[in-house]
Amino acid sequence: MISIIIPWKNRDEIYRSIFSFIKVAETINAEIILVNYNGTLDHTKLPANNKLRIITVDDCKHFNKASANNIGASFARHSLLFFCDCDILLSTDVIRRCAQLLKELNTFVTIKHAQEEKLNSLESNHIQCFGYNMIIKTRDGRQAEIIDFEEDTSTGLRNAPGLLFVKADDFKAINGYSGFLQGWGWEDQDMICRLTLGLGLKRKQHGTLVHLSHDDQARIGEYPPISNRWESRDRMFRTAISRYDQNQFHGTYTEDFSNHTLNELKAV
Repeated sequence: MISIIIPWKNRDEIYRSIFSFIKVAETINAEIILVNYNGTLDHTKLPANNKLRIITVDDCKHFNKASANNIGASFARHSLLFFCDCDILLSTDVIRRCAQLLKELNTFVTIKHAQEEKLNSLESNHIQCFGYNMIIKTRDGRQAEIIDFEEDTSTGLRNAPGLLFVKADDFKAINGYSGFLQGWGWEDQDMICRLTLGLGLKRKQHGTLVHLSHDDQARIGEYPPISNRWESRDRMFRTAISRYDQNQFHGTYTEDFSNHTLNELKAV
């Protein structure tokens, strides 16, 4: 039915979340593709289950979420893809409904909200919520709207642009995620923009999933050295927007799965 792709490097949250992934995969006949992007994975903490496939990438120094997602997609056996972070607890009802929405013509789907496991996980003081609303229009009449906000400390809710469902054919038509975006902070929004502006697809949003709360070091520690994650996001955004302005909307899917040394573990 659906291939669930998890990009990963040295994040302990996977040892908690993987059981929710397995439960969903067994219920809706999905597969799980865990892309170990040159991390140290403790296989003794993972369940032995034929729904779980592990792909290892051995020839990279820093984590690149976009490239990891592309590599995972190259191993997918199903026509529907779900890209999900390792620190999310899945819900069968939410995933099943998103997969149903995805089957509609000219659509892709993102999870509407992530619910922080720990309220005020960012330890904000006076600011309750920070966000932005961005609209990008092209000369051919297409428009992408990005509404993004950090955790609302009164509710624990935040946006979830990186929890994305897309048809494999549409994913390949846009050549996947943009692996040339080096750093943290815009690769998810970039994919939304390119599917909308490049392919003309319509975005639908549904559901809330639990996010296992963590600090910023866990969030950015495996990326190329980042002094400030907001600066990293801004740099990646500027790289992406300059490509949109040149009517360039293709990612690096074909390059990523052909340019890395890959290995699939046959059993967990």
